[in-house]
Amino acid sequence: MTRKTASSTDGTPNFSATPSSEVVICKEGEIMLEIIVPTTGAHNHYRCSRTILQSQSEYFNVLLDPIKFSEGIAIEAKVFELSKHYTDHASMPASKLPSVIVSDVGQLPKACISLNTVIRLFLNILHDPATPWPVPRSQSISLVVLLAIIADRLAAIRPIKEYLRAQRLDTTLLKDKKGGTAYKLELDNRQRLLAGLIFGFPSWVRQCSATLIIDGPQRRPTTNMDSGGDEEAEDHALWWTLPNGVEEELVCRRTYVLGTISSVQKHFLDLYIKRPQCRLGYGSSPQCDSFQLGQMLRFLTRKGSITMESTLSPALEEPELYNGNIIDIIARLRECPSYQIDENHSHCGLRTRLLPILDRLELGQVAMCLTCWEEDRVKESWLESPWQGSWEFKKRDRGMGCQEHRKAKEMYTAAERDWTPVQPG
Repeated sequence: MTRKTASSTDGTPNFSATPSSEVVICKEGEIMLEIIVPTTGAHNHYRCSRTILQSQSEYFNVLLDPIKFSEGIAIEAKVFELSKHYTDHASMPASKLPSVIVSDVGQLPKACISLNTVIRLFLNILHDPATPWPVPRSQSISLVVLLAIIADRLAAIRPIKEYLRAQRLDTTLLKDKKGGTAYKLELDNRQRLLAGLIFGFPSWVRQCSATLIIDGPQRRPTTNMDSGGDEEAEDHALWWTLPNGVEEELVCRRTYVLGTISSVQKHFLDLYIKRPQCRLGYGSSPQCDSFQLGQMLRFLTRKGSITMESTLSPALEEPELYNGNIIDIIARLRECPSYQIDENHSHCGLRTRLLPILDRLELGQVAMCLTCWEEDRVKESWLESPWQGSWEFKKRDRGMGCQEHRKAKEMYTAAERDWTPVQPG
């Protein structure tokens, strides 16, 4: 018998439709869950236990409440009527079971694996926490993040999180990260970060947010936005624009880090341009300063971290923000030679003063701390609550635990920085 077209209204019960096929999640299930595939409009049907759905999902607990809401009241009446004609729920024909329509299971990409596959696994986990994990570990992260999106939408995070931990996926997936193209690595980190935020896995959030901030955007360009192909569908996936201000936070933190590195270069250029630096008192000291300034400019321009532009004829286009790996910038700056004008000026150059500062740029502390983010998002955010004060370079000025990344935030988001070393009193 052909199933009648049902309303797409989320949670609307449908008593007259008869499924021609079904996925049996629970043989004793007394309701049919009807999931609408957003890309095709197709309706997938799953026989489920109302009691289990309500106990595992706050969404279904509210939707199927037999007292408070019309949907739950209607379903309760239908099941009660069926119980008069059948000895138990298992003997009730699927064609007679009340059906509940769910039209929104979260922002899933069009190009993802079969929605039926993900929904089936999701429902199986709710009904049986011993459900085997269906794919190899190397292919697991894409399935985990889809489960996270669905669990978040249907308010069933706790049972899915417990299942992933029982499968040890919360630890093994972070250790089993594979190589690949820059795009694939960014995709992998974005999916892990989204899943980590939803399920509350601190190590996923810390490691993946740091990597995304340091590596920069590597996603492929979409060459044909009108093609409707997999590239366009993938670019609209939730992990490419992370929700709840996380996407903006990552961009903000990376911008602050790049600005801090730029301030180090500006600090030394200003020193050598504005005041004498060589303090040896030799007759060659002025020549030493000029030599060091010239060598510094030569080194930084060769490394591509500064450019020389004329103010008389401004560039037609603003330079693009650096989109490469920040570790590479610091590594290039560490290559600064020990320039000296002669044998008497062995410690006058940039290198001996630059390396301690580069050691202070703790990139591991730019990551998002999930604990602090959940406790006070506004206070933790670099975007919403930058330090904006004056900061002085102290070699041993480091905290412990969360205090360490808070001190790093002060350095990176300061309005002014003095990179001349100050010994703590």
